[in-house]
Amino acid sequence: MVLLLVLGAVARIWYFIADCPFDLTADEAYYWQWSRRLDLSYADTNGPLTAYIIAGSRALLADWSVRLKGSEVLAVRLPAVALCVLTGVGIYVLAAGVLRRPAMALAAVAITFTIPILVTGAALMTIDAPLACAWTWALVSVRRALERDTLAAWLVTGLLIAVGILAKYNMVLLFPVVGVLLLVEPRLRRLLLRPGPYLATVVGLCGLLPILIWNAGHDWVSFRQVTKQAGIASGFAIDVDGPLVYLAGQAMVVGPIWFVGMVWAAIELCRRPTMGADEPYEPWAIRLLVLATAVPWLVFLAFSLITKTQPNWPALALIGGTILLAAWLARHGRLPAHRRRVRIFAAAGALLGAGAVIFVHRTDWLMPVFTWLARGSPPLRLTQAAAPWDLTPVAKYDPTVRMRGWRELGTAVGGVLQEERAAGRQPFILAEDYQLASEVAFYCPGEPVVYAVQSALGKRPTQYDIWPNPIRDPAAFVGRPCLYVGSLHPELTGGTNGEAAALPGLRPVRTIEYRIRGEVVQLWTIFACDAFAGFRAPADR
Repeated sequence: MVLLLVLGAVARIWYFIADCPFDLTADEAYYWQWSRRLDLSYADTNGPLTAYIIAGSRALLADWSVRLKGSEVLAVRLPAVALCVLTGVGIYVLAAGVLRRPAMALAAVAITFTIPILVTGAALMTIDAPLACAWTWALVSVRRALERDTLAAWLVTGLLIAVGILAKYNMVLLFPVVGVLLLVEPRLRRLLLRPGPYLATVVGLCGLLPILIWNAGHDWVSFRQVTKQAGIASGFAIDVDGPLVYLAGQAMVVGPIWFVGMVWAAIELCRRPTMGADEPYEPWAIRLLVLATAVPWLVFLAFSLITKTQPNWPALALIGGTILLAAWLARHGRLPAHRRRVRIFAAAGALLGAGAVIFVHRTDWLMPVFTWLARGSPPLRLTQAAAPWDLTPVAKYDPTVRMRGWRELGTAVGGVLQEERAAGRQPFILAEDYQLASEVAFYCPGEPVVYAVQSALGKRPTQYDIWPNPIRDPAAFVGRPCLYVGSLHPELTGGTNGEAAALPGLRPVRTIEYRIRGEVVQLWTIFACDAFAGFRAPADR
């Protein structure tokens, strides 16, 4: 098992070094920006742990990465590989402890290699990598604590919960998982009178302390963001299509066969945790995994009625789900009447998942299909043809487009910046949103300071609004030349009703196209302004 995970890690590292066509995602570049300005927390819906992990990796690997790749990309991404290995080991340990069958534990780990969102997550240093690792090992510790009821086990559980909360607030879902289990399992109910669970709860909630301290000094911006994302900031509006979109998204990122199998496995194993001498499981341990699978999925299914959910939000469900799936396949594989169907089901799930993983890494192979879809998929008419003014019509069909072209954009911005400086000007750089700002800052030679103006355009605030910026501190910027990367907005160029322009005389100086097999998938324009005029005060906008 360890050899399997190490080989996977080595293959991933070699892929990063030799043949990875993908630049950092906007979130990875954003967390890299965090790592340059370490703090107790940040103006987002996540904790600070990812920033500290990247900062540590940069301290060790940044120079090596720059020599090898020309940027700190390896220093940013290699922690994700290490966390993936730790998560895989945790899944094995958890599965072996619950199922008491090393072969089935190995099968659970093998299944993770065919789940697109897990394989993709192993390559991206986002908040989900440390969260999944903390969640997995917390489940390992919870199982041990429930079995032995020692204060040491409960303390470790609490510490792991605290670490997970520092990665992402979703970690608090472990509280209802364990709480419900203690209430519904007669054998475990006695633990409600023991100090262990309460110790774990108190220690786990300590993970919120730095987040609360930071937010108390910044108008509780993170928690206001959470209420907006949860759809409860401005009342409830039911979206009846939300659950269908949510379930379709889960089927897509997990794989439709594996998703159905996990749901069915959770239902069946909840009803009948063990079946005969071949399944020497503790019923409560199986139900722990059922709850660890069901709670994340059901919580976000409920939220899908009132807000738009992202497919990765309930990804924690897959840790327990893969183990339940392995147990369910083994159960039905032992039944002669089911054996053939189980083999077909497992083979189809593995092949479909592996195929999806391959194509996610090589979407350029599918560019002719994306082009056909963008043209209206004649003669079948499965899709609507792109509008004539859509300059990147195939982009919405390529799930990897947001990881492409950033290096070229950063290089282009660096070139324009050098030209401006050669002409005697010292412009600062503005970007339309935090994603563009982070990518330009990472890939532009010299890693210059880049400011995001999205809050001045009526969009949600980000960490860029906490750091010094031209919106909050205009006196340091007004009258200075600047470059701007992004789309045009009335706040920038002046409105039709005579609104003042923040960037008067804005002019395009360079357009960057990124193509795959001749098709434009990314398009940006770099603008120049001779004298930044400042944004109007928020009360006036």
